[in-house]
Amino acid sequence: MKGGGGAAPAGGPKVIIIKKKSKGHGGGHHGGAWKVAYADFVTAMMALFMVMWLLAQTDQETRQQLSEYFRTGMFSGAPSVLNGGSGIQDRAFFDVVGRSAMQPESAAFEQITLAVRALIRRTSDENPDLKDLDKNVRVSVTEEGLLITILDGGSDLLFDRASSDLKPRLVALLEQLTPILKTLDNQLQIHGHTDARQFPKGSTRTNWQLSFERADRARAVIEEAGLPKGQIAGVFAHGDTSLMNRKEPFAPENRRLAILAVRRGMDELAAKAQAKPKPPEKKATEPAEVEKPQNERPFKRRLRDEEEESEQ
Repeated sequence: MKGGGGAAPAGGPKVIIIKKKSKGHGGGHHGGAWKVAYADFVTAMMALFMVMWLLAQTDQETRQQLSEYFRTGMFSGAPSVLNGGSGIQDRAFFDVVGRSAMQPESAAFEQITLAVRALIRRTSDENPDLKDLDKNVRVSVTEEGLLITILDGGSDLLFDRASSDLKPRLVALLEQLTPILKTLDNQLQIHGHTDARQFPKGSTRTNWQLSFERADRARAVIEEAGLPKGQIAGVFAHGDTSLMNRKEPFAPENRRLAILAVRRGMDELAAKAQAKPKPPEKKATEPAEVEKPQNERPFKRRLRDEEEESEQ
């Protein structure tokens, strides 16, 4: 019987055929797409945490290079398609100067920074008298180069007040720094600074002379410790013209020495940067030299008379 696949033969029992469709295991019309989306989310979160970790572990220069890479797909200093170039910069032009020459210098500065900080920590741990040394020695990489600043810190680390004689602890520190500084190919500058205390009237000495003598004696100690004489490019005196703590002109941190490893080609700029011109201010004096209270009354009377004359 045609088309009667479910019909029974004549006179026989009726046959019922039940067909069951097997259910798929794909989760309905969604299928397994959620797994792909979840995997993409986990990958994105991992990438985010990696970027956050890199930002926390790197310095400003390295972050800038990473930023250039994500914008251009090339690290600065990579081979360029143009002769003389060294990679695409952040402003979409080719670097024909060649920043790759600066990268070894920056890497050397970073290594010296780590070495100096390790030396300070080790010295502080080994010598109880220098336990605060890490607070008085600051190391940083600036636009001008690698800057090592040694502050007096109020603990007589550097020298006695108004004296250019270097303290034994400072001499020992400079001698320990010398082998590290010798590894640099850069020229060094030594800068001397004083606080705002002035010499007594009639004295032939000035803060300019004092700051120079301190810096020059530091130069002598470093050279005697083995630094090649030609590596020091200059000794600079700043007196009290570049106070670190301008709110407290007599603060001990204003008495300091600075050793600058100058970036190549920036010698002149580095010397100026250590003593940027500041707006004129009233010259600070020792508290003992301030006018006595009895001199204030005539001054106020004179000021009042001048105001009355101007009103008339």
